[in-house]
Amino acid sequence: MTSAQPPRRDVAPQAQEHPGAGRPVGPHTGPTEPPQFWLRSGPMLPQRTWQRSTRSPIIIISSLAAMALAAVAVAALLVGTVNRTTFTARGVVVCPTAQGQTLRIAPGAPVRIYDETGDELSTTTLGQRESGDGNQCEMPFRARDVASGRDGYVVRVGDVLQETVSESALSSGVVLRPVP
Repeated sequence: MTSAQPPRRDVAPQAQEHPGAGRPVGPHTGPTEPPQFWLRSGPMLPQRTWQRSTRSPIIIISSLAAMALAAVAVAALLVGTVNRTTFTARGVVVCPTAQGQTLRIAPGAPVRIYDETGDELSTTTLGQRESGDGNQCEMPFRARDVASGRDGYVVRVGDVLQETVSESALSSGVVLRPVP
């Protein structure tokens, strides 16, 4: 190969370096014809009809599977967002000893939870009297779906007891004690 000729793309590099190498032998090749490096034609390959016949069902099934996975992902995001933005407030109110409070802070009394701006977040009622730690009388409460992320929460029991607490105290179980 001379340096004046550009390399050919249709000929293997070995044939460019050795002009006579790899030249096919037969009646169709002449002295001026460049070497050809492809297979001789042969019998027809069997047609792949299964690819044509299964193409549409595969596309439909793949599309349905992708939509189902997308729906599961959206549902997981929504459930995660809802669970992350709310919590269940738990707590107990120590049974009051003062006569006036005993009548107003009793089982079934309303428990309201407000945020720092005064918006009501949840309402529940006091449960039945139970013996707590040290045989102390307590009335439990549980409020579901309280919005999280507030600076402080005001818990109001009836119209007698009101206390400001944190989110962590409410979610782990706050103990409210009425002042005698």
